[in-house]
Amino acid sequence: MTKRVIVDADSCAKRVRNYLLSRAKKNQIDLYLAANKNLLEGGEPELSANIKMIVCPKESQAADNWILQNAAPGDLVVTRDIPLAAALVKKNIRVMNDFGKAFDKQNVERALKERELAMQMADLGLGTRRRDSYGQKEFELFAQSFSKEIQA
Repeated sequence: MTKRVIVDADSCAKRVRNYLLSRAKKNQIDLYLAANKNLLEGGEPELSANIKMIVCPKESQAADNWILQNAAPGDLVVTRDIPLAAALVKKNIRVMNDFGKAFDKQNVERALKERELAMQMADLGLGTRRRDSYGQKEFELFAQSFSKEIQA
């Protein structure tokens, strides 16, 4: 059973953050949202005793560094950041993205190589334009994967 859920909230879809907040309240899951600003203002659900918004300095990688320093085996981290996911997997911490993909030692290494190749191609002007859509299908995949991971 998962000890805590830690979210790299800067890049996490708002729909996923709201879902995690709701699940944390309902199931008394300890939830930590790490970001460079408070993302719970403006109509999102209020905090409860088991939910913490970690506001990190506005420096680059501050939220990632907080997550890396504070996550421990037994936690589940949600992030889109592939280098962060790789560092966490090396520490034997379970990681998934907000599209529902769980990372392990094999697929995170592949994802790092794909990211590096995409960056090199973009530097050469050969990169394809990235669509960053997040719809019902992506959310449902996340919710299904999250339910499985939270029980592991």
